[in-house]
Amino acid sequence: MRAQAPKGDFIYIATLNNVIVAALRLHPVNNFYLLRSMCVSADMRRTGIGSALLKHIQPQLSDLQCYSFPYTHLSDFYSAANFISYDVDSAPEAISDKFNRYLKNGKKICLMKHRHNPA
Repeated sequence: MRAQAPKGDFIYIATLNNVIVAALRLHPVNNFYLLRSMCVSADMRRTGIGSALLKHIQPQLSDLQCYSFPYTHLSDFYSAANFISYDVDSAPEAISDKFNRYLKNGKKICLMKHRHNPA
């Protein structure tokens, strides 16, 4: 399978025996980033691979203002990766607009933001 990410996106993958078992995408939205499309192979879930991938990119996340819209049942997982619950009314308009569109489509998600460490 071959895929191409939109220009400006950062793609991170985790492999096991040269097979991709987890991936995520950081998508630019104005001056911010949105962590999107995090996926872990079904047979690799709950093995720590997703946590390891997020831990690996912590230095990059700490340099960005990064938001995420995880499913509500994954909020503890993202909290362990240095994301905090965030009030949609405090989010930049470009982020809150996207978040509200997902909500209107019936997605059971929450808004979270990585704890930004400005330089």
